[in-house]
Formats: sequence, C-alpha cells, structure tokens
Amino acid sequence: MLPDSDPQRLAQELERRGGHPLAGVRAIFLYPLNALIKSQKDRLVAWSEPFGGSLRFCLYNGDTPDQGRSEWLSEVADRRTLRQTPPPILVTNATMLEYLLVRGEDRPILDQSSSACAGS
Repeated sequence: MLPDSDPQRLAQELERRGGHPLAGVRAIFLYPLNALIKSQKDRLVAWSEPFGGSLRFCLYNGDTPDQGRSEWLSEVADRRTLRQTPPPILVTNATMLEYLLVRGEDRPILDQSSSACAGS
C-alpha cells in the first residue's frame, strides 16, 4: 500500500482540486488471488460512486480487458483507460504489479502516478 491510501486523504485532495477528477495511482492494494480482488468491487463502488466518477478505482488482473465499459462511473474497467488516465486506487496482485513495472506499454501509468504522488 502507498502512503496516500487513506480514503479520507483522497477525498480531501479531490476537494482541494475543486472536484476535478484525480488521475494517477496513489494507493495500491495487493491481493494474492483474483477472487479476493473481485470481492472488493462492491465496497469500492459504494465508497467511490458518490464522487460521480471523480474518484475512481481499477481492479487490475489478468482478466482485465484491453477495452471495456463499466456500469459504474467510478470503475476503470479496461487497460486502455487505465493507461490513459490511471485512477487513484489500484487493486491488483503481485504478478500484475510486476508486469506493470516492466512492460513498456504500462509506462504511462507509472509516469502519471509518480507526478501525482509528488504533487499530493
């Protein structure tokens, strides 16, 4: 988990930004199994959906499609969106985190996230 993983701090940052959507990963939650990752979806939707899509999350595992849509404004449901505008909350497993760190196509996630963490 990263230092800015406190949900209250994310909400405060969103307020400081005047409600402008947050981009760049600020919190990483690691789970050993995909089933555990997916089990967090309802909790994350309940917490983040009232922010109207300004505070988003992604459940990133091997099943995450390259392109997709979600019924929830707060969920980043595909890799393309994850790379274009990374959400502040990333729920993943160790394997996907390793891929994220070494794959060139995932470099935009790291770039946007490092500047977001430096500015928060």
